[in-house]
Amino acid sequence: MKNRIVLVTLHVLTAVVTVAACSRNEANSAARAVETTTVGQPSRPSQDVPQDPASTIERHAKTLEKNPADANARETLKRLIDSPNPVSSEQSQRIREILRQYARAEKVTVANKDEPGERLTVSGTVRNTAGQPVAGALIYVFQTDTNGHYTRTRVMNEPNARLFGFVKTDNAGHYEFNTIRPGGYPGAPGREGEQWGIPQHIHFQVAASGYQFRNFQMVFADDPRMTPYWHDWARKGHNTVVAVNRDSDGGQHVVCDISLQ
Repeated sequence: MKNRIVLVTLHVLTAVVTVAACSRNEANSAARAVETTTVGQPSRPSQDVPQDPASTIERHAKTLEKNPADANARETLKRLIDSPNPVSSEQSQRIREILRQYARAEKVTVANKDEPGERLTVSGTVRNTAGQPVAGALIYVFQTDTNGHYTRTRVMNEPNARLFGFVKTDNAGHYEFNTIRPGGYPGAPGREGEQWGIPQHIHFQVAASGYQFRNFQMVFADDPRMTPYWHDWARKGHNTVVAVNRDSDGGQHVVCDISLQ
C-alpha cells in the first residue's frame, strides 16, 4: 500500500513539473514574440520635426492639390519655416510657392497666438481706379517679428521671412489677416540718423489678372518713428499710412484699402 502511494505521488509530482515547464516555455515564447514584434516596429517620427523635410513638403503639396481647403497641410508647411530649426532657403521658397498656388479667399493667420507682440487685425478692399472691387486678387504679406527681425537666424532675411501669408480677395474685393504689430528695424553701428530709424511696416505684394503688379509697405500713423521725413517717404513711394483703432482687450485693427491700375 505504501509503495502504491509513493508511486502515485511521484506520478503527480512529475505531472506538475511537466506542466510548469510547459507553462514557462509558453511564457518565454510569448515574451520573445512580443519583444520581436516591438523591436520590428520602428517608432513614428515626430510630425513637428520631420526627418526628411523635402518629402514632407511634397507630401503636403499633393494633399493641397487634392484638397486646397486642407488647413492642416497649410499649417504644417508654415511650421517648417517658423520652427527653431527652419528648413533651407530653397525649401522655404518651395513652401511659399505651394502656399501661393493654393491661396484662398479666407481669413489668414500670419502670426499665431503664441507669437509675442501686440495682436493686430488687418483688413481692406482691393479696387480698381474706377472704384470697382477686384475679386481674386492675390496678396502676399510678410513682416518682421516684434524685435524687428525677419528670421531667427538672420535679421534682414526678407525673402525667407517667417511671418508671412497669402490671401485672395473675395467677390467683394475684401481680404483680412491676423498678425502682430511688427517691430521697426533694429539699429546698427554706423547707421545713425533719422533715415536709419526705419518705422514699423508690413510688406504687401498684390497681383491680379488684367492689372499692374503692386508692391508697397503699410506703415502706422501712431508709430513714433513716423516723423515728417518718413511721412514724405510714404507719400512719394505710394506707401500706405494707416490709422490704428484699439479695442477694450488691447487688440488693434487697421484698414488698408488697395487700388490697382
